[in-house]
Amino acid sequence: MSKPWFETAFNSHYPLLYQHRDTTEAARCLDLLPSLAPLNTDQGQLVLDLGCGDGRHLELLKKLGHATIGLDLSMELLHGAQTRLGKVTTSPLVRGDMRRLPFREASFSTVLSLFTAFGYFGPPAANQDPVREVARVLVPGGHWFLDYFDCDRVRAELGGGEPRVRDRELGPLKVREKRRFVAEESLVAKQVRLEPRPGHEPEAAKLGVPADGLEYTEKVAIFTLRELDDMASKENLTRVAAAGSYEGVSLGDGNRWILVFRKNTRDDKV
Repeated sequence: MSKPWFETAFNSHYPLLYQHRDTTEAARCLDLLPSLAPLNTDQGQLVLDLGCGDGRHLELLKKLGHATIGLDLSMELLHGAQTRLGKVTTSPLVRGDMRRLPFREASFSTVLSLFTAFGYFGPPAANQDPVREVARVLVPGGHWFLDYFDCDRVRAELGGGEPRVRDRELGPLKVREKRRFVAEESLVAKQVRLEPRPGHEPEAAKLGVPADGLEYTEKVAIFTLRELDDMASKENLTRVAAAGSYEGVSLGDGNRWILVFRKNTRDDKV
C-alpha cells in the first residue's frame, strides 16, 4: 500500500521548494493575527502550531514571548525546526497526526493552522477529524486561526480544466509542477516531479531525491466558506473574524482566507 502523499511531500526537500515562504512572510502573518483576535497567552496559556513544519512561525512566536508547542507528522521537518529553535528550547516539538492529537482536552488557548496546514485528507467532508481535534484541545473562548489559500480564487484560476505547468531549478534540483482542479472531488491536485540536476546527485540525495527522481501528487481540498463554517459549527466553533491577506484586506480582496474561529463557552449558548 502506497504512502499518503503528505508523507512524501513534507520531507527534507520541502523547505527548498517553498524557500520563498520565509521568515519575513511569517512575520507578516503573525503581525496580523492579534488584530483579528487575541492569542490569550498573557497568563502563560499555550499556543499550538499545528503542522509547524521546520518552525519558521514557532521561531517568531518564541521571540514574541508566547509559550508554544509545535506538532508535525514529518520527522525531517521537525529536525529542521529543532535546528532553527536551538537545542535548548522552551518550544517543545511533538511528532503526531492532526487527526488524533496527543493532547488533553482544553490544553491550548490558541491553535494555529498556518500556510494551508489543513485540507490534506481528501474532499472537503473528509477533513472533519482535524476540526474536531482542534475544538477538543481548545479552551472555551480560545481561538483557531486557519490560514488557507483563497479557494474561490484558485477555483476560478484552475476551473478551465487545463493544468498549469511550472518548470524551475532550485539548488541541486530540477522541479516540474503541474496543478489542476479536480471538480468531482473538489480539490487541487499538484503533480510534483523532482530530479537531480546533472552533477548534483549527492546534494539531491541529501534532500531525499534519488538519482532517478521523485514524484508525488499533492491533493488539497477546495472548500466553500459555508463548508468551513459548517464544519466548525459541528464542533462548537464560530467564525468571529476574517481577512483576505496578511496585510488585512477584506475577505475576497486578497489571495488568502485567514479565518478565526472561537470555541463557544457555556455562556454563549444561553
